[in-house]
Amino acid sequence: MAISPSIGGSVRIRVNNQDSKYYKSRVADVDEQCLYVDVPVDPVTGKEFEIHVDESVVVEYTVSETEVYRYTAHIQGLSYIPTPAIRVEHPAHATDLERIQRREFFRISLDVPVTVMCERMSKEFILQSIDISGGGIAVMTKSAIDIRMNDVVRISLILPYIDYNLKTSCQVVRVQTEANGITTLSMRFVDISERERDQVIRYTFMRQRALRR
Repeated sequence: MAISPSIGGSVRIRVNNQDSKYYKSRVADVDEQCLYVDVPVDPVTGKEFEIHVDESVVVEYTVSETEVYRYTAHIQGLSYIPTPAIRVEHPAHATDLERIQRREFFRISLDVPVTVMCERMSKEFILQSIDISGGGIAVMTKSAIDIRMNDVVRISLILPYIDYNLKTSCQVVRVQTEANGITTLSMRFVDISERERDQVIRYTFMRQRALRR
């Protein structure tokens, strides 16, 4: 039996399972046949997801602090409840519903300064976080920086709510510069301790609960 998402729960939408780019959303409503999610937006640019009926998308949603699920669904249309929401199949009707491993835990928004030390250049940058999960973090900057894909960096930041100073190594897995000049770095944690990962996951679920209020 499929584990049903909860109204207000975080959701992210991707066009395919191999694409690291995703759009963030939340559950607006749910019934036996469909899941309704707010029109997803790009967490960096704020641009809304382009809706194409019958398009196949990957849906990821949280159920609890230890349960995150992923499945493939088709966009069935747009509903108003009363704000616009994308209508997709309920996970109960999915053929590929799977529980995501802990290291892939859900990304949640995070807006704090991040100190980034690039080992290759022995140079320090102050960037702005976008989101974080138990597996990695995304940061952004409006300045030109020479950090490249596969660079290993050391990061330091304070996680809100729990006031935890996270210090760990990361590897840059994606660098993307938008037309507006904003550069986004997606990074995965490298050799992070379980204690540190637990603190990150603790933050993500405290933040999610706060967003539901």
